Amino acid sequence: MTIARNETWIQLADLNDQQELRFTPELKEVMGELGGEAKAFVGHLLGLWYDPFEHLLDYYSGNAKHSKDQPGTFNSNGLDEPQDVVEYWAEQWAKNSKEHVTPVNSGTGLGLDVTWYRDVLRSKLVSIRL
Repeated sequence: MTIARNETWIQLADLNDQQELRFTPELKEVMGELGGEAKAFVGHLLGLWYDPFEHLLDYYSGNAKHSKDQPGTFNSNGLDEPQDVVEYWAEQWAKNSKEHVTPVNSGTGLGLDVTWYRDVLRSKLVSIRL
């Protein structure tokens, strides 16, 4: 099927009044009653845009140590839970130069802090439409 401008699109995620990143009601409706399969499907789709997003739904029981404006703990495996981009990626990118041995952990070498990378990831996620 060819993608066309006149197709119906849905936004995957949005920020609520508390600035929590959440999947949209439209996406949850598409996912229906699939449970774990829905999470795997969402993770796969997000991974096509950006690898760290594939792991977004896998992460839980971690602590936010560097972002003062995030909840203290992450426990967001459910589609109905807040889906904050895990601080892990932002922390790795903030502390590593672009020449880091493991490419997935490489930063840009600009010396930007964790919240900058975290906010870029959040912006990317809320801009994705299906």
